[in-house]
Amino acid sequence: MKRQQNELSKHLYNVLASAPILAASGQSSPRLSVSSGESLPESSSAGSSQSATGTSTPPMQLIRRQPRIQISSLLATPSTRSYRLEVVQHPQKTAEFGQSNLSRLPLTPPIIARLTVQDSSGNPIVPEAELPFLIAHLSLFSDDGMTALDMGSTIGTDRTPPLLYGNLVSSIDQLEDLQGNLGLFFVFPDVSIRWRGRFQIGITVVRISRSDPSGGMGVADEGVVLAEARTQSFDVVPHDQYTAVRR
Repeated sequence: MKRQQNELSKHLYNVLASAPILAASGQSSPRLSVSSGESLPESSSAGSSQSATGTSTPPMQLIRRQPRIQISSLLATPSTRSYRLEVVQHPQKTAEFGQSNLSRLPLTPPIIARLTVQDSSGNPIVPEAELPFLIAHLSLFSDDGMTALDMGSTIGTDRTPPLLYGNLVSSIDQLEDLQGNLGLFFVFPDVSIRWRGRFQIGITVVRISRSDPSGGMGVADEGVVLAEARTQSFDVVPHDQYTAVRR
């Protein structure tokens, strides 16, 4: 009897020991086989699958890349911005008007300058909150650009009236260029020169804002110069010798 029990135990041991080997070798064990219409038991599901060694395999996780967003332009402050002014349309000539203010002719074509604002990373930005406080004003220079002739110049017979006359200050406008790109521009359609000669005009962009204690922006007592540019030299001729500029 004892001998029969030992032989039965040995047989059961061999059966149990052979089960993992059959599964690992790709052969189906009667206890592990399932038909196509039956569902797998929980122990063999993908969420709690086990390897032949009995260790649990964690479920796979889908990792998505986060979008890369540039926020440097959103956080840019006036102290970290850079400003560049470029004259995109230069005047060619006009006629002197002397003492006859009503007969003056404006510079043709009108002066147009473009302002480019960039953040600390070099990205072009539009500082919306700052735009109402950006202005550009004109000044007159000699032909070589070395001598300022803004007002009270020795050129001409009358030293009291200014040489440069008209609307000499411009606010900024958002306009489209010839390629249809939106930009920041200063336009001066009404500028005249009192006496004949050859000149250049300087354009200076100034910010006239300041921060108030509440965090808003107000008008400052003094402006801060942000950028400057010069036009090419142009001629101012006697009134009777003036002919319109061809476009």
